[in-house]
Amino acid sequence: MANTFFTRVAVLELKGYREWTESLGDDREWFIQSSQASLYKELQKISSSKGGFVLPMRYDYMLVLSSSLCESNHREIWETAKQNAQVKVRMASTCARSPLEAELRAWTALKTLKEDFIFEFCDEEESSVIAHLDVNYITESTKEEGVTRTYHSMLNLVGRLSDIAEPRGGIIQYLGGDNVLAVLPGEGYLNVTITLMKEANIKAGLGIARKARDALALAARALHEIRKERKVSLVAYVNI
Repeated sequence: MANTFFTRVAVLELKGYREWTESLGDDREWFIQSSQASLYKELQKISSSKGGFVLPMRYDYMLVLSSSLCESNHREIWETAKQNAQVKVRMASTCARSPLEAELRAWTALKTLKEDFIFEFCDEEESSVIAHLDVNYITESTKEEGVTRTYHSMLNLVGRLSDIAEPRGGIIQYLGGDNVLAVLPGEGYLNVTITLMKEANIKAGLGIARKARDALALAARALHEIRKERKVSLVAYVNI
C-alpha cells in the first residue's frame, strides 16, 4: 500500500462558549456538562453515519476525523452542530499528510477567514490510519490502586503518548478505561505505533481505511484477533 495518501480533519468551534458559560450564574456546571454530552452525542451520531468520528478535544472545540467525506457530508455535520449547540458554530475542514497538520490548517482557516463554513478540496487520496491502543493489566491495577490512582496513571500515560505522537504528526485521544486512540499519518505509521507501544505494556490494533469509522472497526477487529490468539501484540487490517 502506498503511504502517500492525505488525512482530512475538520475543526468545530463553538463561538462565544466562555461568555455563554459565564452567563449561566454560579450553579452552572451540571448544565454545562450535560449540554456538552448532548451535543457530543448528536455529533457522533451524524458523523458516524457518514463514516467519520468525533474527538471531543475541549468540547468548545471538537475534531471530526473526516477523511473521504464530501462537502455535503460536512455541511450536514455542521448543521447538526448548529441545531444542538447553545452558541454559534463554525467549522473548517482541510487535508494534509498528517492528522495534526490537517487540524492546524483547519484551525488557521478559522482564525484567518470570516466564513462560518470552510471546506478545502483535496487532490490527493484521503484515508484514515488509526491505532487502537489497549493498555494491559488496568483491571488488576484498579483492584490494587483504586479508581482514582489508576485514572491518574492513564492520564499520565496519555500525556507521554502525546509527546511521542505529536512530533510525528499524530493525534492522541483517551477513550476511557484502558483505551487510547492514535490517529496517525500514512507515512511511518507502523514505526510510530511500535514506538507508542514501548511506552507501556500495550497491545495495538491498527485499522487503515478510506473513512475513520471503517478504520476504527478494523482496529477493533485486530484487537479481537490479538486477544484470541494471545501470541502477538500488534495486528493490522487494511481496506484501501
